[in-house]
Amino acid sequence: MKVALINASPRGKVSTSALLLRTIKSYTPTGYSENTAKSEANIDFVEIQANKEKLAAEQIQKLKQADTWVFANPLYIDSLPGHLLSVLEQLQEECRESHRVHAVINCGFYEAAHNKTALRIYENWCKRCGYKWCGGAGIGGGGAIGFMTSVPFDKGPLKAIGKALEKIAHSLQMQSEMENAFATMGFPRFIYILCAHHGWKKAAKENGLKTKDLYRK
Repeated sequence: MKVALINASPRGKVSTSALLLRTIKSYTPTGYSENTAKSEANIDFVEIQANKEKLAAEQIQKLKQADTWVFANPLYIDSLPGHLLSVLEQLQEECRESHRVHAVINCGFYEAAHNKTALRIYENWCKRCGYKWCGGAGIGGGGAIGFMTSVPFDKGPLKAIGKALEKIAHSLQMQSEMENAFATMGFPRFIYILCAHHGWKKAAKENGLKTKDLYRK
């Protein structure tokens, strides 16, 4: 079975979306190695960078050959990034074959429920194209995940998020459908907000600004 992992974050390979896709790979029965393209579970993974408004012909061909697509992207204003909407329109026109579709969306909000509308967009798009929507994951607290690359997804503050990603991996293996899963950070909301404020102040200082400059209109 061929599975296309589609990173639709504008930040490409250094994004939270890329990290989430790598984690889904790691939950295949044999895990994932950069030295092998195929797991013992007979899943061929192909990676697609979809951070522009149009996919190249070579990318389209790889997607046509894949049985299942797994999209990953950040949440933009309760929806999908603009360039990704253009990509979905392109796929609707150029990929007439039947495909299974999963998606994992992360948002900067602490509450994972903010991703519900965006997941519904994927579901409705699948119905329009004749694809099989197989469920997805909505991840809250995405702004912190990229700063926790040394933290495992099977314990601690990322445990709930890891379980949501594991559900997608299991669905891939079983070629089954799943209910949308929602998960956020395993620490209180006020701590997440405090960390975010610290991050903004640090970024302002690194760019020659003062904290008060963040509040200018």
